[in-house]
Parts: sequence; C-alpha cells; structure tokens
Amino acid sequence: MNNGDGKDRDLVRLQALGWTFAMPEVVPGLDVGRDLVLAPGPNGLDLATVEGIDALSQSLAVALTTRLGDDVFNTAFGFDGLNALAEEPNPALMRERVRIGVIKVLRKENRVRRIVDVGFAGDDRLSPPVVVDAGGADAASAGFRALDVRVVFEAVGGDTAAVDLGKVVFSG
Repeated sequence: MNNGDGKDRDLVRLQALGWTFAMPEVVPGLDVGRDLVLAPGPNGLDLATVEGIDALSQSLAVALTTRLGDDVFNTAFGFDGLNALAEEPNPALMRERVRIGVIKVLRKENRVRRIVDVGFAGDDRLSPPVVVDAGGADAASAGFRALDVRVVFEAVGGDTAAVDLGKVVFSG
C-alpha cells in the first residue's frame, strides 16, 4: 500500500534503523565524551532524539570510541582497535589491527548490511606528524603521529553512510 510519496518507504527505513537519544560530542572534533541534549517537546523540555541512518551512525561512532570491555553492563561492546594503538609497535600491524577492530564492531551491528570500505587517509599510510596543542609543542617534537580512519557502510535500509573516527593521535 504505497501512496506514491515515499512515506511508506520512510516508515520502513525508520523501523529498520530505529532511533536513539541524541548524544553529540561535548567538544566537536575532540573525543572527550558525549552528552544528552534537551529539546522543546509538546509538554516542555524532553530528551532530543535522532533516527534512521543518523541513529545508526551515532551508535557506531559511540562504539568506535569506546574501548572494548569498558562498558561494565556489556563487556562485548566497544572497539579493540584502541588497544592496538597503545600496544602495537609496528605501524603496519597497528593499522591492520585497527582495521580488524573496526570490522568487528560493524559486524556486531545488525543494522549494517554490508561494509563498503574501512580506510585510512593518506593512501593507507600513517600521516606525517600533525600539530597537537601540547603547551605550544608540535607533534613532531613530541613524537606523535595520527591515523585518520573513515568507515563506509551500507545500512539495511539501503542507505550508504560514512563514519569518521577523525585523527586518532598516538605517540610513536
């Protein structure tokens, strides 16, 4: 029963992808946490929500910025790639461990139909040292490098979306 304006399709997509509370980054671009947002509702203030592909993208971003096992209520939740950044001395092996960690997170998510790409900026190589605000010192003098991770996937509703982890800065 399609009325021709796409409302049925949008409803099916919403049911497949779901909704969740909006949890934007506290400081955009800097992973220091997320917070709930209040928005005007019919009876005053209410918790803001996101739905559809935005809900899925937000859920993946939260999973990819949470260390595996840190959620005491769900120790299988999170991203093991953060351990790779801390533990792996070989840059090539570290990139592959991060890539595998991302793929594991995506495979656990039943709203992801297909993984299109898990890539790193700079043609799959570590980027040159980036400037890090560490009291005026740049990353090169402090020995920091960055890995810019981007995930592209197809959701169950047929939408293709991307999640950027951004520059993951590490010492080495």
